[in-house]
Amino acid sequence: MNRLAKLGLAGLFAFGIAQAKVNFPFPQMSDYGGNATLLSDKAKASEELKSQFAYWLKTMYNEDGDVAGVRSDPGSNEYFSEGVGYGMLLMVYFSDNTTSYQPQFDKIWNFYKKMMNENGLMVWKVGNLNQAYDKGAALDGDIDAAAALVMAYYQFGDEKYKEDAKKLIQSMKNYEFESSGLHLPGDKWGDAGFNRKNPGYFDPAYMPLFALVDTENATFWSESAYDANMKLYEASSAEVTTGLIDDWTDKNGKSEDDYYSYDASRAPWRNAKAVCWHGDKRALALDKKMAEFVSTVSAANMKGPVLRSSGSLGNDHNSTFVTSLMTSLISDAKYQSKLDEYWAEAVALGDENYFNQSLKLLNGLLVSGNMPNLAAATPSQPGSSSSVVPESSSSQNPTSLTAVQAHAPKMTLAGRTLQLDVNGNVRVDLISMTGSVLKSFDKHATGSVSVSLQGVPSGLYVVRVKNSGITSLKKIKLD
Repeated sequence: MNRLAKLGLAGLFAFGIAQAKVNFPFPQMSDYGGNATLLSDKAKASEELKSQFAYWLKTMYNEDGDVAGVRSDPGSNEYFSEGVGYGMLLMVYFSDNTTSYQPQFDKIWNFYKKMMNENGLMVWKVGNLNQAYDKGAALDGDIDAAAALVMAYYQFGDEKYKEDAKKLIQSMKNYEFESSGLHLPGDKWGDAGFNRKNPGYFDPAYMPLFALVDTENATFWSESAYDANMKLYEASSAEVTTGLIDDWTDKNGKSEDDYYSYDASRAPWRNAKAVCWHGDKRALALDKKMAEFVSTVSAANMKGPVLRSSGSLGNDHNSTFVTSLMTSLISDAKYQSKLDEYWAEAVALGDENYFNQSLKLLNGLLVSGNMPNLAAATPSQPGSSSSVVPESSSSQNPTSLTAVQAHAPKMTLAGRTLQLDVNGNVRVDLISMTGSVLKSFDKHATGSVSVSLQGVPSGLYVVRVKNSGITSLKKIKLD
């Protein structure tokens, strides 16, 4: 990138971040470096997600003093550790320029800590935010909570989250993983945990994050745990032509009951996340095989649990099965229309229980580009301008820029319309706070030109205008 252009763009992004409450405000609408096929209209999906999240907050999130939990159903006073993990992730990724959900994040994390057992892991089920129903932990909740803490460090910029993440990651290693790297379903399974496995509890996308934070055990996470548990995924997928993962397997990945049901429903999202974040080829192969089956079923007809060997569908038509299987479609551009179809169906399903609604939000965030790996987007200390705009984050090639002005002359914003005075060929790019080009406009004109920004979610952006050999940058805020 032209040095002057890079400095100008970085400076504007640093200014924008200084005005925001978080480092990576929603919506991100990232393209994940081209690793995956995403929704055609990410801006529309972002607005739909924001609306769904508002319902989730109203009906599922419940706080009492300095603690908060995610209800198992609207009105219920039962809470699960998996809901804690989901809630923490959602608070990180839905924080925007208007509202930082860091206070809510902290209260959910306080709830986790309040319900820790002697192994430093949250008990899996709680009543009334204070009554532990069991002493054992469940890996699915712990692994998402640990990843959420890592992302909170980059989103909110507080070192305490990184320190807490390291402690939790090490507790998981000590009590929820075998020395070989294979996962245990929880910390109190005894000998049964060495043979009974739940592949959907393991997340390959998180292994590089854990290695980054828990440096003493980096090889364990990036190699041992990753490889051992990916073999479980691969063995389960290889059993059937549908490629669907089983809810429970033995230590070698052999199916327990041949059903893709609610436990396995996290597996496609976890593998698709590894594809989006890391370009993971093993995860991509798993998703491609699932997608071959999913693409043959209309979104309106997708029901679970699914009998893996035959593809026979169950009776439950909800966001768990629609959106979890939707994420496999990111694996190939030929499924673009099918991906859009599945998301449209999920939106139409409306309000559901906490599990269905939480998975809809998590899966929707991923396929709309709103769940980037913040650790990769910010390789240096959170909040620094150099970490906000990685040079590779823009899809455009700016090497031909000859000059940059910090503020564009003759460029005004009236509502959702950008007004420019130009002379000759003009290129206008709308750039997100992570450097992704979200919308572009090319035209040959002289005089006044209007560029509509309708449909773009509210937030801070940078407008880059190339005209008459000059590149101008201006920070704007869309309300």
